[in-house]
Amino acid sequence: MRLKEAWRLSHREFAAFRTRSIATVVTVGALFGLLLAAIVIVQGLENMALRYARAETGGEVYLASEYDGDKDLVLRRIDKYGGVVIENSSEVLMAKFDNVRRAYGYAELGDAREMGYDARRYRVEEVRGTQLAVYRHFRGMNRDFVRPICVVLLVVSALVLAFTLAHLVSQSARTFALYRSLGASRGQILLIYFLYLLEICFWAMLLAMGIAIILAGVATATLWNYLSEQFSRHYPGVGFVPPILLGLNWMCAEVVAWIFGSAPVAFLLCLDQFSEKKMALKMKGD
Repeated sequence: MRLKEAWRLSHREFAAFRTRSIATVVTVGALFGLLLAAIVIVQGLENMALRYARAETGGEVYLASEYDGDKDLVLRRIDKYGGVVIENSSEVLMAKFDNVRRAYGYAELGDAREMGYDARRYRVEEVRGTQLAVYRHFRGMNRDFVRPICVVLLVVSALVLAFTLAHLVSQSARTFALYRSLGASRGQILLIYFLYLLEICFWAMLLAMGIAIILAGVATATLWNYLSEQFSRHYPGVGFVPPILLGLNWMCAEVVAWIFGSAPVAFLLCLDQFSEKKMALKMKGD
């Protein structure tokens, strides 16, 4: 049995149990759609805030650094992250970075072990503008908010998919017998039903994307005037930036991966349903 044939048979199962399959698509898609909408809206807000912050300092990030009098270490780190020293006093070094991601890497002190210094004694402070503060705030929000929710949704979605697949298998004993009579191996039958779960995940992904776009549009329309007023007040010298709450980042792809990741988890939960003994008992019951 070729993959194309297995896909055709799996879609046939989707069509045969259309109501339950669509209900599962809606459930999984809605769950992940709300999370994806939150990510898209927050990323759009971050893009807007960073545009204001960049305009305030011409796109540059200014940091003051100190490490207990060890200027050589500070100079090496500034050079490592692409910064330029603009002020060199007796203790504190002032540097500018033309990229907020490089400035963030420098300020996070993630190379303490590599370069052999104590991060607790290394002081970094943004001295002009708020670009790094904005970037750091949203990075922390994404790290603390998205991944834990993804894990919870993976578990819930896997259980929903497993319940759907278990119900489908319980109604498909005669179909199993037909496949086996046509020469399909157990592995090929497993492939058919795994592809069935992937099809559900595919449609759930499209639904989640649609929900995210719609909710982002609603949020933009609802908060347009409020955000425009608040940012104009906070950054009075910066021109108007449209408050479009629609942004993409790598976490959007991660959410899509979590959607499809629920398929193998659900499949493993239902693997015992495909045993020859259980199939025989179901055939006998029918």
